[in-house]
Amino acid sequence: MQKTSIDHADDSNLRFVFNDAVFSCSLPGESTFGDVAATLARLCGNSDCHPLSIAITLAKPQTSHLTRN
Repeated sequence: MQKTSIDHADDSNLRFVFNDAVFSCSLPGESTFGDVAATLARLCGNSDCHPLSIAITLAKPQTSHLTRN
C-alpha cells in the first residue's frame, strides 16, 4: 500500500484511505465539507474511485490569554 503522510502532527489534516493508497494533506481551519468533497473529486479525477474511509483531524484550538481590566 502506498502511503503519503504529513509532517505537521499539530495541524488539522484530512486523510482518505483507498484500497491501494492513503492520501493525507493539511486542512485549513476554515475548510468546509464542500472543500473535502472537492479534494476527493480532484484525487479521483474522472475515475469512479471510492474511499474506504475519510478522516478529519482537527488541531487543538489555540488558547487565548484574556486579561482582566
